[in-house]
Amino acid sequence: MAQKKGNKNKSALGIAIWILAFLIILLVFLVKQEEIKTNLQKVNFFERLFGSTPAFITEHKVEEKKSDFEENTVIDLKKNEVKKAPEPVKTVEKKAEEKKPEPVKTETKIVDKTEAQPEQKKTVPVETKKEEAKVVEKSKPAEPVKTVEKEPLKTSEPVQTKVEEVKTEPPKPATIAAKICFVAIDREGPIVRKEVTRNVEKDSPLTNSILSMLKGPTPAEEKNGCRSLIPAGTKLYSVSVKNGVATMNFSEEFEFNQYGVEGYLGQLMQIVYTATNYSTVKSVQILIEGQKKEYLGSEGVWIGSPLTRASFR
Repeated sequence: MAQKKGNKNKSALGIAIWILAFLIILLVFLVKQEEIKTNLQKVNFFERLFGSTPAFITEHKVEEKKSDFEENTVIDLKKNEVKKAPEPVKTVEKKAEEKKPEPVKTETKIVDKTEAQPEQKKTVPVETKKEEAKVVEKSKPAEPVKTVEKEPLKTSEPVQTKVEEVKTEPPKPATIAAKICFVAIDREGPIVRKEVTRNVEKDSPLTNSILSMLKGPTPAEEKNGCRSLIPAGTKLYSVSVKNGVATMNFSEEFEFNQYGVEGYLGQLMQIVYTATNYSTVKSVQILIEGQKKEYLGSEGVWIGSPLTRASFR
């Protein structure tokens, strides 16, 4: 039993020593790892032992440090002497002091050169003609300069520019071609229908077509035999279309025609044929001063219901 305990103590002590040695080696490696990596790289330890060098050794950069002896010494081979390299001379740039030249002092000396001169003989003065005295007229005092006050400059009046107004004509409304119905009187006497084409405004073309017809034929159309049997002075008050029926309200002049029954039939035919040229109108209902009447004129032409083209065949 005593031997077993002694063996256990020895093995525990051995393990402790190995752990301590490993820690010392690890500490040394951490402190000297740069030098160790450098030495391993130089001697190719891993390449010789294992055939390849690990990446952390190959990537390590070896820093070659020059000794103070190599940096600061120069070897003279002729005299076998070692000289220290001269230290770089520090040059300090000094600004040249600009000295102003001193002014040169010039001394002026006055030297008297008067010496005793021998006595000169007295000469008799020669009479000279007296010069005529010039009378210098006293200059008159200058007259004061008259200052003329100048009128202030008149500022130029503002130029009035006339801006001519350019009269721009309003754009012409769009138009469409419309057929207007007139009548022509044959030589034998019967009244026949005669249509012409006019351009009317595209806005409300039905109303504009009836208004154009109420104006009557143009001189050129009259030469071509066109006439209107609608009583003069007739006015159109309103036009409305509903379910194919165009309701037209005329003034009271529409009710009196001087040509009798044929005149009434002619004026009604003009209205119906002009209105039914549009596809939306199938028949026309006539109103006089807003009222629906059964007959037109004393001759009794029927207007109590909507009229179609078939009413005039």
